[in-house]
Amino acid sequence: MTDTDVAARPRPRRALLIAVAAVVVLGGLAVRTAFFAYTSDDYRAFVSQWYEFIRQHGGFGAFRYTFANYNTPYLYLLAILTHLPVPALYGVKAISILFDLVLAFFTYRIVSLRHPGSWWPLLAGAIVLYLPTVVLNSAAWAQVDSAYSAFGVGGVYFVLRKRPWLACAFFGLAFAFKLQAVFFFPALLLFVLRKRVPWPALLLIPAVYLLLDVPALIAGANFGELLKVYLDQSDTYDQLTLNAPNVYQYLSSAGSSAVLRTGGIVVTGLILLALAIPVVVRRAELTPARIVLVSAISVTLVPYFLPAMHERYFYPADALSVIAAFYLPKRLWAFPVLEQFASGFAYAPYLLNSRQGGFPGGGRRGGPGGTGGRSGGFPGGSRPGPPGGEPPGHPGGAPSGPRFRPPGGGPGGMTTGTVLVDFWILSTAMLAGLLLAVWAAVQDFRRPPEPGPRLEVTGSRGREPVEG
Repeated sequence: MTDTDVAARPRPRRALLIAVAAVVVLGGLAVRTAFFAYTSDDYRAFVSQWYEFIRQHGGFGAFRYTFANYNTPYLYLLAILTHLPVPALYGVKAISILFDLVLAFFTYRIVSLRHPGSWWPLLAGAIVLYLPTVVLNSAAWAQVDSAYSAFGVGGVYFVLRKRPWLACAFFGLAFAFKLQAVFFFPALLLFVLRKRVPWPALLLIPAVYLLLDVPALIAGANFGELLKVYLDQSDTYDQLTLNAPNVYQYLSSAGSSAVLRTGGIVVTGLILLALAIPVVVRRAELTPARIVLVSAISVTLVPYFLPAMHERYFYPADALSVIAAFYLPKRLWAFPVLEQFASGFAYAPYLLNSRQGGFPGGGRRGGPGGTGGRSGGFPGGSRPGPPGGEPPGHPGGAPSGPRFRPPGGGPGGMTTGTVLVDFWILSTAMLAGLLLAVWAAVQDFRRPPEPGPRLEVTGSRGREPVEG
């Protein structure tokens, strides 16, 4: 991309750009309202009970008890919601939709660095806002994967802007909302090794996490319980895959193997090292395109090879695959198509069979977001709760029964409804998208960085140069 190319592009007038953006946002909200009446089993069995428990205990007073298996930031939002004149289901979904908009905004900002003064950033933001998985995750499922994904993509944006401390603060916010923010961490480690992010900035991640626990501690929460919430989550499932279109769908006869789970973690680490070491050894420059590529590969590769992944764990890849395609359209136009095909159809078994009658097919999972336990809402059985009975989200054991598994998906998988596309096909499509991104990254790292225009981006410190 040359300065001439940038100057030759038709620049949309600001008023027209704002008007079109408003239409895009309003349309996205209108599409989501079509799913507002849908009630998922995760919402009924967990989030709604957490909401009700918080409401009955006066809001923040509920934090004296361990009543949920999410970290505190999301529960704070539920506590605020209990004081608003909004139906619980709609309010919970509105929280997630708010983060949908934040995710689309950072998509717009990142693509603006590559294609300033054009319609492409707005198109990229609109595509992410209307992605089937993004719409269904918040508006139908009432999940909050948009929160950690939005903050994680925001972290990538601030790395591009050469504001590493703010980037790490955003990664800390992502981690505080959900453990799955670790999918961004291999990319972040590479940014540190290549001196795009200073080592001390990483301290902001645990600092933000702990800072967000302070309101709960003031309300009387147990500090030890807050610290180990993610530790408890990490040992929740013994399945190799839970509807995730990843490598474990090929292991049709593997079952729930502790050896394979451990081996999967080791293999994931080795693959990441194999990709990162040449970049570090060659001291390759991290251009904006390479930062986007590395980030997209990180959030796709980790859930593809790690065991015990849910279908929704590809949510950050849903967004970053689109962003990567706008950075390298000729090489990566198929990346978001393959990724969204696999990610979207993986939602079907749960969403098509989730109904108000309870867990279909013998129980979906231990908790929303894949952080529940083998015995209802908490890992490994009960955890301390309020006097007078077990806390909401811990129904005393999920119903048992036969679990329907996808054709080609082995005993290590879990589904509870109609499989529209064989999971072998979905896993292959996801792998093809991942390999395409890796191939594009290898090709890009093998050639010297192309000179690009120096773009002026308005920031909090005035107009400052950013690489294009």
